Amino acid sequence: MKLRRIGNSYGTTFSRDVLNRAGFVEGQELDVVASQGEIKIIPGLGSSITVSFTTAEAKALATGKLDSESGETALNKVRRIVGAE
Repeated sequence: MKLRRIGNSYGTTFSRDVLNRAGFVEGQELDVVASQGEIKIIPGLGSSITVSFTTAEAKALATGKLDSESGETALNKVRRIVGAE
């Protein structure tokens, strides 16, 4: 990726695959969190979030079995999406 000049600002583009893996959809509001050497793009407040779970992951969440492998995988998916890793 490269930063490119866009008017008086700089920007870049993301492939559809990257955006899909992040769970972002067209038109979604996003928040940007910047610190030295790092920029995080996360769903904006009030935005909806869609997470895809396997059947085993969904069952682990529904039954509260979060210490199982499926439960941990499901929780990690959610943590990645909301930037809570």
